[in-house]
Amino acid sequence: MQRIAIILLLLLFSSALHTAYAQNGTQSADNVTITVTATVQSIIETITIQTIDFDGAEREGTIVTINPIESALAGKIIARGTPGSEFRLEFLEERLMPNTVGDGSLSFLYSLAGNDIDEQESAELLGPEVRDLEFNSDGEFFIWVGGTFDLEDVNPGSYEGEFAIEIEYI
Repeated sequence: MQRIAIILLLLLFSSALHTAYAQNGTQSADNVTITVTATVQSIIETITIQTIDFDGAEREGTIVTINPIESALAGKIIARGTPGSEFRLEFLEERLMPNTVGDGSLSFLYSLAGNDIDEQESAELLGPEVRDLEFNSDGEFFIWVGGTFDLEDVNPGSYEGEFAIEIEYI
């Protein structure tokens, strides 16, 4: 997509220069002015405040759940960027976590909640699809991370995995 935009931009500049030459009747480009402006936004910083804590997580049979809106065990991340600017948030909902001391793996289904104020209870559930959100007036957005997994066919051991979130300005 960027390549197409660059090609179209070059064609427009080429056409503008040709038109300027034809109108002037000479091969001088003295009367051609090209102005380019760009807005550069700051980077988006993510700070992990709390990792997911599985000790004491809700359990129904073999299903373990940490609700990102209701559970104090949920992970917490603060995203910081340009105040009032819009951004997109995207993540992979399901991750396979390998057993670090034996065979097998654990499938973890992430669930996220987000809010422009530091208030977990009023956060909105965020699906894995791309979402358009906005930083608050302090340039912050709060994210709580929870999830669900099933212990039914899981081997004893230690399971580790990473949570990846993609945040970009729009």
